Amino acid sequence: MIEIITIALFAALQSVFGIGILFLGTPTLLILGYPFADTLSIVLPASIAVSLLQVLRGSLPPSKWVGKFALWCLLPVGVMLVVGLSTGLDIKLELFVAVMLFAYVVIRLIPNSTRFLQDNVRQYPRVWLVLIGIVHGLSNLGGGLLAIFAANTFQDKKLIRNRIAFCYLCFATIQMCVLAVMTPDVMHLGQFAYAALAGIIFIVIERHVFESITSPVFDRVFTILIGGYSAVLFLRLFGAFGTVGAA
Repeated sequence: MIEIITIALFAALQSVFGIGILFLGTPTLLILGYPFADTLSIVLPASIAVSLLQVLRGSLPPSKWVGKFALWCLLPVGVMLVVGLSTGLDIKLELFVAVMLFAYVVIRLIPNSTRFLQDNVRQYPRVWLVLIGIVHGLSNLGGGLLAIFAANTFQDKKLIRNRIAFCYLCFATIQMCVLAVMTPDVMHLGQFAYAALAGIIFIVIERHVFESITSPVFDRVFTILIGGYSAVLFLRLFGAFGTVGAA
């Protein structure tokens, strides 16, 4: 039941903003005591389903962009995930991610500072992509940095969500393959049910919510979502949720 509620709640968020199931579902299940590999086996199928539907509703990125993304981001994701699962490496990245997300919210709230972040992202896209890949491969928390990257690279809400969805689809597919090879014991038929539930929620939310949200509202709620997640990470770091399972 916990898995179903988690997927349903965060699939609704991902249906609107492109992030949610991995971005918020992963720390939620870890806080509840789920091991990292088991957590991935729950959130990855659902994330693949929603991201695939979002990509199909939009358009594929240009091939040149896809090539850069594969080299500078997907490769680090795969390498870091293999390293983490094979060695049991436990690098705590929550503080780094929380600080980055908090800094993003502060910049968004300070007049004339948004331009600085946009220039930084557009001037150093490869650095951002490598950073996202490393963080996501080790902790599944790269979605926060990906959200910052997409929001400061594109302006239109549909394009922002489409690019995030495409990246997440690639992330989750690679992670699922690595998981199946390295920890086959966590794979089960119930994962198809997780994917189906997330897909149904997307279809409902897409039709009744996403199209009715204006770009300014999308931008404000998106910033609130990032700030809220930053707060959750800080609370977790300070032990507000008690003892959790290994990440």
